[in-house]
Amino acid sequence: MNTGAIKGLVAGAVSGVLMLGATAASAYEAGDMVLRAGLAGVLPDSSYDKDDLDGAGVDVDDGYSLGITFTWMATDNLGVGVLGAWPFEHDIEGDGTLSGAGDVAETKHLPPTVTLQWHFPTGSNFHPYIGAGVNYTYFFDEDTSGVLNGVDLELDDSWGLAAEAGVDFDLGNDLVLSGQLWYLDIETEAKLAGVGTLDVDVDPWVFMVGIGKKF
Repeated sequence: MNTGAIKGLVAGAVSGVLMLGATAASAYEAGDMVLRAGLAGVLPDSSYDKDDLDGAGVDVDDGYSLGITFTWMATDNLGVGVLGAWPFEHDIEGDGTLSGAGDVAETKHLPPTVTLQWHFPTGSNFHPYIGAGVNYTYFFDEDTSGVLNGVDLELDDSWGLAAEAGVDFDLGNDLVLSGQLWYLDIETEAKLAGVGTLDVDVDPWVFMVGIGKKF
């Protein structure tokens, strides 16, 4: 899914929420907690250092999983958000001088992310917010295949900045319909035993659409 498709999905979701109605609803208040779960996707915009491995490179495919997010409201407008998920799995295709080689590896990862969120007061059941924070990405279960079959692969974990935008729509009875979008700064060093290393910028867009409960 490309960036244009992501923007279209988000715009469509926001338009749909706005059309659901504008009945009055109480805004979030200090001490409120919101737990959400739904479909999450990690859509990498990957690039690599073309000076590494004589121009050999990789392209990281999209991955989907169960996403879980949590918000705790420190004040009526300021919240702390946490992104978690069931592990995402990604196929890794050859690029550069490896173009046409097909899948050369696969990996799983977890991207726990903490953000400080600003929730805009709207006086309606439509609750938009933005946030910024830090992401930690843990890679595991790296396996090689195709032309790299049998070569040991290790991906370094990553620390980076994160930006977030989201919206909750109050459905009543403390239930919310939720849409969230993040941009994560993920950089890793791929170490291929006996071959060399490759610096890879994954830098994905991450989205989640789901249902939440306010406590």
